[in-house]
Amino acid sequence: MLMKTSAQKQFSKNAEQYRDEPLFSAGHDLEAMVKSVPLAGDEALLDVGAGAGHTAIAFSPFVKQCTGIDVTEEMVKTAALYAKEKNACNVTFLQGDAEKLDFPDASFDIVTCRFAAHHFPDISRAMSEIARVLKPGGSFILVDHHAPEDKALDQFINLLNQMRDPSHVREYSLAEWNKWFEENGLDYTEQGRWNIPIEYDNWIHRGAVPEEKRPAIAAHLTGSSQACRDEFQIVLAENGRPLSFCLKGVLILGKKR
Repeated sequence: MLMKTSAQKQFSKNAEQYRDEPLFSAGHDLEAMVKSVPLAGDEALLDVGAGAGHTAIAFSPFVKQCTGIDVTEEMVKTAALYAKEKNACNVTFLQGDAEKLDFPDASFDIVTCRFAAHHFPDISRAMSEIARVLKPGGSFILVDHHAPEDKALDQFINLLNQMRDPSHVREYSLAEWNKWFEENGLDYTEQGRWNIPIEYDNWIHRGAVPEEKRPAIAAHLTGSSQACRDEFQIVLAENGRPLSFCLKGVLILGKKR
């Protein structure tokens, strides 16, 4: 419960920034998600951790009905207004919990989750719920940043994200994702991997990071090993100040058996 409260606090501060941030509003992965499964136009879709609504709105022209849920009330309000601006009339946003989906079994043809799963306190329970509400033969489409399999690289990137955002639980390795998909009867297929470029100042500002926390975050990047600098493409200014780095993106498709 504490982590959910932390997420609500984090995203209540700057919901509109997340709506307008190009990483979320115009990422190439949105188009890739829509194209990852054949759509007949009669599908019911659930977007879990909907944020400002970008994923549900992107799918809305191609399916019958989209429902987006998010734990943060301010995000739900922002998403609803955004859908109205985009004339996405078949989209509804509700406040809800990924770990306790308030829908009957086999309610949806498609479930999506984009850049949200690393905030879920109990990922195993969330995955169980996602699989439960999917119809047999339905598709779970996940986009998130993931941790490398190397333990030191995993620890480095997760600590960086936790220092910046207290609601960050963990970005998982692909081996972990594969296990959770299999355990919940979902065939696991990686549709694509890519680097997500992060401009440091924008990332700090968007996260509303308190001034007193910023030196430690900068020091974590400037003091990184060469392996971390190579893996996450860390770029420093001549004075050692962080300029940019990357996260590791993945699109995974899970078909319910």
